Amino acid sequence: MNPALNEPIDTGYQRPRDPAEIWLARLWQDVLGFAVGIRENFFGVGGNSLDAARVIDAVMVEFGVQLPLNVLTEHPTVERLATVLRDHAEALSGPLVAIQDGDGTRPPLFLVHPDNGQVGPYCRLAHALGEEFAVFGVQAVGLYSDAEPRRTVPAMAAAYVDAVRAVRPTGPYLLGGCAIGAAIAYEMAARLDDVRLVAAIDTGLLEPPDTGTESWSQQPPRQPDLPKILASWQERDLVPHDVAPEFAARSLRVWQANQDAVRDWRPSPYTEPIDVFGQPPATALPATAVQRRHECGADGQLPGALRELIG
Repeated sequence: MNPALNEPIDTGYQRPRDPAEIWLARLWQDVLGFAVGIRENFFGVGGNSLDAARVIDAVMVEFGVQLPLNVLTEHPTVERLATVLRDHAEALSGPLVAIQDGDGTRPPLFLVHPDNGQVGPYCRLAHALGEEFAVFGVQAVGLYSDAEPRRTVPAMAAAYVDAVRAVRPTGPYLLGGCAIGAAIAYEMAARLDDVRLVAAIDTGLLEPPDTGTESWSQQPPRQPDLPKILASWQERDLVPHDVAPEFAARSLRVWQANQDAVRDWRPSPYTEPIDVFGQPPATALPATAVQRRHECGADGQLPGALRELIG
């Protein structure tokens, strides 16, 4: 009997929290044929030894790491297997994060990070949209590496456009984001041809505002406070328990760069409409921008409203 089957099975969807968990969750979705949360048991939801071998092979191709054959028996959830890969996941620190592959019948949706630089909250939206939709997150540079963050909205937009074109050289393009992500998506649209959607999404429609950085605009933390902040994020399940100790300092650096960037932003000309879902972003869109408002409550209306626009 497979001992992993005796592990508790969490049947509720719990989203990935960092690039390693996002990568594994997407891989498991491809292997199993359906989306899983980070605490669902691989074998308990229907995975078998052949499926496990496909996971091991994919890890070898992506990271050059040969995992033992029993690794999924010992680590049968995305959360636990990610602890094995996190130290090898430098390749996942770039801006583009594939969240969901989709079925290839629609253009992918590119969602740009909010002020904290993370794209984990978009995983829940991708899950709700349906597995037929391809979704990429665009995360901040410097959040999972020592790279220097981009410090202007145009610089972020230019770098992110390059990343988007690397996987999709031509349109149509579907862009979106919340908070500063809406401003960056706007600037990206001004640099791309054949943009079909620029979505400014109310952050509160994604998940409760418990990002750990909500209060920073009133009182930015001091460096000595960062270890306690990181411990608090871990206790609240906002980050993995084995996250790098320097993650809080990187988060503060990225958050501050984003605050400075949006404060100094001078929008480029863009004449196509912006679709605003829920409340307009605190990051003011240009007064000249044509806005189409979509009223969405916090009761799951956002995925349906997006599906109507993108098919």
